[in-house]
Amino acid sequence: MNPTILDAAQTKSRVLQMLEKSPFVSFATFGAGDWPDVRVLLVAAKDDVDSLWFATATESSKIAQLRNNPKAAIYGYDMDEMTEFRLFGKVELLSDSASRRKIWRDDFIQHFPDGVDSSTMIVMRFDTDHGVYDSYGRECGKF
Repeated sequence: MNPTILDAAQTKSRVLQMLEKSPFVSFATFGAGDWPDVRVLLVAAKDDVDSLWFATATESSKIAQLRNNPKAAIYGYDMDEMTEFRLFGKVELLSDSASRRKIWRDDFIQHFPDGVDSSTMIVMRFDTDHGVYDSYGRECGKF
């Protein structure tokens, strides 16, 4: 069976659908010795698939890793649909008020008790360079 090859717009649409269903993704940075370091993060906001926004603590190991190398990868998987995506890009670290307000969710208060202007919170904006989507033989695409 040959998969349907999706164009860039269709591929981005499938990734966006997956993010709407589950905003939790695996987020990989380069750790010690340039080994991958992966953790699960919540996508707090998104500008289509072009920019995904996250919040984390300023003292998080991923912040030091991203300062050393801003390249990162994001992986999403839907077990029910047997689909996956991989996004590759660079992360910009932001601490301005507009960025904090863009990503703020009420449940973040448990991690940042000082609220949206907490000095311990930093915003990570992942700017997608390219990505792939695969539905295990049914559809696939790149952008």
